[in-house]
Amino acid sequence: MIDKVTNIVPFKEGVGVKNVKKNEWFYKCHFFNTDPMMPGTLEIEAMLQTTIAVLFLKNEPIKKYLINKCEANFFSKIRSVGVMRVFIEVVKEKNGIIESRGKIFFNKRKVSNGIFKFINPKIFKINVK
Repeated sequence: MIDKVTNIVPFKEGVGVKNVKKNEWFYKCHFFNTDPMMPGTLEIEAMLQTTIAVLFLKNEPIKKYLINKCEANFFSKIRSVGVMRVFIEVVKEKNGIIESRGKIFFNKRKVSNGIFKFINPKIFKINVK
């Protein structure tokens, strides 16, 4: 989905970039008769993909994370051509739980944001008695 990730500071931040074209598949099927637009789930996916790119560039990449979407807000629809930029910041890492925050701008206008938690099952342990 994301075309590229730039400005990566491993395990801290990065910027995902998607050049949205008029012939994108989602414009042909998501409210195509009335108001074609990018589904919000794809915006969430773009934030997750960018975060994973930032996390995998750490010296010792971990290939398995459990992902828990905590919160997403949508402010405007993406329904034309332009550049979508996904700004990701890893804000917290403790005991195998990583929290990131994302913001999406489309043609320089903020369209959505989200907060996500990633769980590294190799580090995070649940004690069940």
